[in-house]
Amino acid sequence: MSRIGKHGLVYGGGIILSKAVAFIMLPVYTHYLTPADYGLLQLVDMVLEVASIVAGSRLGAGIFRYYHKANTPGKRRAVLSTALIVLVTSYATAATAILVFAPTISRVAFGSPEQVTLVRIGGLSLAFESLLLVPFAYLRLRDKSLFYVGVTTAKLVLQVSLNIVFVVALRLGAQGVLLSTLVANLLVGAALTIYVLKGVGLRLSGSAARDLLRFGIPFVGTQVATFIMTFGDRYFLRLDSDATTVGLYGLAYQFGFLLAQLGELPFSLVWEPARFEIANRPDRDELYSRAFIYFSIVLLTIGVLITLFVGDFLRIVAAPAFLPAGRLVPIILIAYVLQSWTVMHNIGMQVQERTEYYTLANWVGALVALAGYALLIPRLLGLGAALATVASFGVREWMVYALSQRLWPVHYRWTPVIRLSLLAISVGVVALLLPRFTVLWSLAARAILLAAYFGALWHIGVLSEDERLAIRRLLREPGLVLAAVTRAT
Repeated sequence: MSRIGKHGLVYGGGIILSKAVAFIMLPVYTHYLTPADYGLLQLVDMVLEVASIVAGSRLGAGIFRYYHKANTPGKRRAVLSTALIVLVTSYATAATAILVFAPTISRVAFGSPEQVTLVRIGGLSLAFESLLLVPFAYLRLRDKSLFYVGVTTAKLVLQVSLNIVFVVALRLGAQGVLLSTLVANLLVGAALTIYVLKGVGLRLSGSAARDLLRFGIPFVGTQVATFIMTFGDRYFLRLDSDATTVGLYGLAYQFGFLLAQLGELPFSLVWEPARFEIANRPDRDELYSRAFIYFSIVLLTIGVLITLFVGDFLRIVAAPAFLPAGRLVPIILIAYVLQSWTVMHNIGMQVQERTEYYTLANWVGALVALAGYALLIPRLLGLGAALATVASFGVREWMVYALSQRLWPVHYRWTPVIRLSLLAISVGVVALLLPRFTVLWSLAARAILLAAYFGALWHIGVLSEDERLAIRRLLREPGLVLAAVTRAT
């Protein structure tokens, strides 16, 4: 658990830095892009998500499993090299299909053939994205957390700089954002691929390829279902409204992604490879349970922070046309807490290699989502899409938890998590009921609510006495955190 925490701090710091830069740029984007431009970008993302599913992006999930199962350094290198060859080839094939069929894709996704250029730029960007997948897994497997954060930060700085050129200086709109991503993927991906090849060589192993395909192909069905739950609402919104509505919803959804990136991603970057090691330990239940409680504290605290301050944040930095997006954010955050819990609770399916059950749970969730989109979006538009997302993510979490427990039981302590969830919801509801103050008074009122949340968190039995003593020690000696990060790197 200490290794997970140490590297999680590094990953978390890097992600916080990257999101800080992205949000500093938000005033620029919201003044040089319209809600309709945001909508177009959301629809391009939808197209690229479909293409990545077809290309087999989840084949990379097997890298961690078979890297740890390999019993010699040569076999481990073969797993990485084979994964690189397979993924680059499959992504290049998918990108070629996008380039060839761009007019048809534009008509289906956008309702007109006018966005062919956006589709083709996105397709090229997807091809170069494949150069990043295995190198990032390689860095995580080697616990190179500082290197990982340095590379992702450099990519972000490059991408933001290019956005300033393409979007602000050249006024290319949505096309400029996509061009920035394309160039950043190409340059950083090429450099990382060379680095990995120097470390593992270039070798295609038939047995490694079969293992990766066997492990990853069931995830394709899962990804289709996940796509329906995550991106299908954009298509229904486009059918029932316009690109502006899609753009506002997409901006609100970014705060759900923000919760996942700040709360789930740093943890998962270390937890995904480590949880298979923990599975063989006699104290696995205690470790999984503690991880779930700590994970939930981080997730729900970030969710409370976003809920409290998102409205004022948008009032300060965004153009007035984007302000309605803030009303949808709390609902989307609930969905992403449930999504993050699912990532934690699928361990039984992973250990027993019964990923077909994960596919089943995702498809049930997708059917719930489709029903919700059809019933709610025509009546409520963005609000209907958000409610349908919560329902589908909730059903999936329940099924994943129940099926995993049947396959490979883990004793989780739910009482602290339920108390924490009720506290977070209560604070969020009070925040939503506050009258509309000026920005300064609103920030002050919400800061008081945040202080009340932390005070209640300390006293409602979420943390044990030993854990509270450890926190007091860290607060008295913050250098301990820096020392832990230094040892992790």
